[in-house]
Amino acid sequence: MIIRNARIEDVSRLREVKPVLDIEKINRRLEEQDGGRANFLIVEENGEIVSFVYLKFFGSDIHPDYPDIEDLFTKESERGRGFASMLIRECEKLAKERGFKKIGLAVNPDLNNSARKLYEYLGFHNVGEKPYVDAVYDGVKDWCIDMVKRLS
Repeated sequence: MIIRNARIEDVSRLREVKPVLDIEKINRRLEEQDGGRANFLIVEENGEIVSFVYLKFFGSDIHPDYPDIEDLFTKESERGRGFASMLIRECEKLAKERGFKKIGLAVNPDLNNSARKLYEYLGFHNVGEKPYVDAVYDGVKDWCIDMVKRLS
């Protein structure tokens, strides 16, 4: 098992893990990574991509002053094996190496309760703001809360 930066040749395999992942979005993430503004990390096991995450050092629209973890996703058959935790810890390490004192992410507090519990277990807490609509998928609003963790 290795954690590494995504590469252009990973595009089709990333879409196998998460078919709704847009090719334009993947390419934009790879460009941000090439420019040093982000890391698009993948977990590869036995030559297969099983999990990925996008870490933006330029933060989110709401909290641009610290890095933001976005689109943490693990292949359904591989969930529960610790890949998400490994990727979050790698994101924290990369953020600390750049001198950041905090790192954030957003999660749907109702529809993604297992992820929220994982984030809380790893030391993230709700910043206390009201839930907001992060995006609309197939006509359904994705409500989110922002969570943050202090990096020591």
